Amino acid sequence: MRPLTYVLPKCLLPVGGKPLLERTIQYLKGYDFTEFVVCVAYLKKQIIDAYGDGSELGVTIEYAEADLPLGTGGQLKTAEPFIDGRFLAMNGDIITNLNIQKMLASHEVTGGIGTIALKKFEVKIPYGYITRSPDSSIAAFREKPTLEFDANAGIYVLEPEVFDYAPPRGVRCSLETDVFPQIISRGERLNSYFEDASWADVGSMTDFERVNDEILPIPYPDAQREK
Repeated sequence: MRPLTYVLPKCLLPVGGKPLLERTIQYLKGYDFTEFVVCVAYLKKQIIDAYGDGSELGVTIEYAEADLPLGTGGQLKTAEPFIDGRFLAMNGDIITNLNIQKMLASHEVTGGIGTIALKKFEVKIPYGYITRSPDSSIAAFREKPTLEFDANAGIYVLEPEVFDYAPPRGVRCSLETDVFPQIISRGERLNSYFEDASWADVGSMTDFERVNDEILPIPYPDAQREK
């Protein structure tokens, strides 16, 4: 997102005229979330000054601060002192209308340490896709196929036990490459949740420009919640 993020943290970049963080808070507030912990590091003073205690948005905000970016796992670990039960974690650079109420209900039924929201992706392979047999003969040949796969959508319902799988606070680590694989390798349960929801990642200049042109609506309380 450079050069924009030289002077402004990504979560304060305006999407459709509204900062990313504010859009996320309003989206979650629509599902009755009123207590937020915002993990901050890079240009953190701008974020804290912009939203303070959250009262102007009708919510309560506390800040889990780090001096340097610590990765998704390390940043989440900084929030541990503020959390005493099940919680929702969400990447700060996505916009979606996923039904959080249904995701929470799914986690309640399946249990486990966490539930990860999924997004389906299609990738067009620009070459012939070959499958080899053990003897190196060609078992299958598909010319320029489209492959489908489930991807991490960056939205999680987590139990506080997830912090046991992260290193001590202040150590850089990744949820995706360190914490979640460790949970799975130890035989603990991680669940998936999928629905056909709108989803956009605002992680690059190309995506930022595209999403601003195709801005997704924020689901307010009466828009998606179960009656």
